[in-house]
Amino acid sequence: MTMYRSLARLYPEKIRGKYKDMMKYSDIDANPEHYIGKAMVFGGVISFVLAMLLKSFLSLQPNQALLVLIAGFALIQVVGYIILVMRADAKGKVVEDVLPDALLLMAMNIKSGMTTDRALIMSARNEFGPLEKELTRAGKQILAGKDVRFALMDMPTRIKSELFERTIRLVIEGIESGGELSSLLQQTAEDIQNTKLVNNEVRSNLMMYAIFIFFAVGFGAPLLFGISTYLVSSVGTQFTAFQASGQPGVAVMQISPGFLVMFAMLALAITCFFGGLIVGIIKGGSEKAGIKFIPMLMLVAYTVFFVVRTMVASVFPAMH
Repeated sequence: MTMYRSLARLYPEKIRGKYKDMMKYSDIDANPEHYIGKAMVFGGVISFVLAMLLKSFLSLQPNQALLVLIAGFALIQVVGYIILVMRADAKGKVVEDVLPDALLLMAMNIKSGMTTDRALIMSARNEFGPLEKELTRAGKQILAGKDVRFALMDMPTRIKSELFERTIRLVIEGIESGGELSSLLQQTAEDIQNTKLVNNEVRSNLMMYAIFIFFAVGFGAPLLFGISTYLVSSVGTQFTAFQASGQPGVAVMQISPGFLVMFAMLALAITCFFGGLIVGIIKGGSEKAGIKFIPMLMLVAYTVFFVVRTMVASVFPAMH
């Protein structure tokens, strides 16, 4: 057992199983435990370097550096798994988009007199992407003597899509019930297309909400944080100077400017995270579809935040 596999065993078996499924969906031909172990080593090295750099530049205490190390390691592991999930979802989305066309083509092949296995192979077109490989594999398995039911049910194990799995189960039930398979495939394709049209219409009607959330999170929140953090720190500085001049009756609780900036950045990160998830629900129908918007929102929000602070400082230099 290699070092990587030994490290992977530190993860619960359920999590290792999730990694295995996502890697299979993503067409990654590697040992899951070896992959997890490499990710742990990579995450440990990167988080250690980051913690040492922050300790040197920001003069962090040892316990703070340890916290950065742990948080960085956990974040890298989460991001690595999220990348696998996004790859699997992207592959499933491609299959869902071409599924109606593949079903219609299969129905036409069966109507022309082809057997089921021959219809599957002839329906495999390059433009179908991942589905082309699955149709070709299933057709060859049926030709080799494998039962049609098992050959078809093997396809959803490599494609992460509930729609595709439900469609395959429906096709199998139609074959076993002895119904006319070509009509069933054609009707299923039409139902999928109609459902997609309805979903697209609903999402287009909700697009205004997604745009509003994006601007509120990416521009509104950092704009307010940029102005307020600078003004609060400047007012605190003025009160400190006033207190140091010997004037009685002035007592102000000091809040360091660095703390205000860190608080604002943390609040913006949390806001961007949940804002991205909400946009994903509106646009893609699921929280996972919004993960790709989070880095963009954070980049825009932090850029606006620091630009606004710089502009306010240039307009009110005397307050600093």
